[in-house]
Amino acid sequence: MRPLNNIREDPATGSASAALGAFLASLDPRSDVDLEIAMEQGLQIGRPSAIEVHVRKRVGCVLEVAIAGFCVPVMQGTIKLEQGCI
Repeated sequence: MRPLNNIREDPATGSASAALGAFLASLDPRSDVDLEIAMEQGLQIGRPSAIEVHVRKRVGCVLEVAIAGFCVPVMQGTIKLEQGCI
């Protein structure tokens, strides 16, 4: 972000939280796991935010990542993979 150009920092980033959750699940040595991770962001800029991340891994592959929390939506999307792991 560029605060000197009046572009403020985003207090919470769901896409980054989802990517981190998938990465952490991929590092988990268990073949099958359901993770629930609570993330906090924005504390240092005075805009505390909480994001819940749910990750499902089966047979060593991350199959599903979902995020939850309250937000001001700026975009929405879905990615579907035909084959393989996330």
